[in-house]
Amino acid sequence: MDTASTLIGLGLLALFVLPILLLIWQQNTNEKNRLKTLKEIGSKNNLDTDTVEVSATLFLGLDSKSKKLLVIEPNNNMQHRVLDLLEIKNTKVSTLQLAENRNYIRRISLDLSGNSQDKKLSEIIFYDEDDNENNNASERLIAANRWNQIITEKLSA
Repeated sequence: MDTASTLIGLGLLALFVLPILLLIWQQNTNEKNRLKTLKEIGSKNNLDTDTVEVSATLFLGLDSKSKKLLVIEPNNNMQHRVLDLLEIKNTKVSTLQLAENRNYIRRISLDLSGNSQDKKLSEIIFYDEDDNENNNASERLIAANRWNQIITEKLSA
């Protein structure tokens, strides 16, 4: 009776643990593929990305030596752009919130501007409620603030 109970217990354990392990393995594989894609596009543009951010809707890579930022939008046919940090003077994290509920964030972006405050060179969208139903807005806000700090440090150096 003990052997049968043990086998049933091990079978149930495998039944519940194996799908979780499979999901973890798939996530790691997807993450490696995204990072590989970022590195490939970076090398095609002669960039050696040393600081990277990989999410489901945005790939960012920073080449500290040449001071260039690679922005890839996987949802938009892997469109990419290379931003020269030497042209950027100011960065700012912008959030669009509902007027009636200030805790509800609809959009998070990192605005990169040139010499004058009014001239916006580029906008990197970290979160858009219409496009990213499964992303956590607060998590993307932390990522936007982190990249704002990284770019600001590179601008001052």
